Amino acid sequence: MKLLATLILLPSLSWAHGEDKPGPHGGHIQMPGAFHTELIVGKDQSAHIYLLDMNFENPTTQNSEVKVTAKNNKAEVKYTCSVMDGNHFHCIPDGKVPAKTTLIVQATREKAIGNEAVYKLPLKPFKETSKKSEGHHHH
Repeated sequence: MKLLATLILLPSLSWAHGEDKPGPHGGHIQMPGAFHTELIVGKDQSAHIYLLDMNFENPTTQNSEVKVTAKNNKAEVKYTCSVMDGNHFHCIPDGKVPAKTTLIVQATREKAIGNEAVYKLPLKPFKETSKKSEGHHHH
């Protein structure tokens, strides 16, 4: 029985990387490899993706690439990504993205290839910790 208790505790360790807190640009963080991906989904369902280092800093697009696919059990929508503002990728869906879907981000940061970062849409709003949210409108 001891072994079972240990296994149940393991998933909570995955929260140690700050995925439950907004990233430096207010997006959702995943850690697919030796870097972090930060995702912000726009109202138009486009995705802004920052490739950050281990300290959540230095977003880069050099020697980097992002492939994004929205997938649910009915459909798959690919995104077309391009560099925006020289520091992140802006990815536009090639079709209508279902409201409830999984966004799969395959990122390479400075030639470091990451695993798939999987984001569930719609993204969960962050729990407000200290101050009340200002200017966040939910439609």
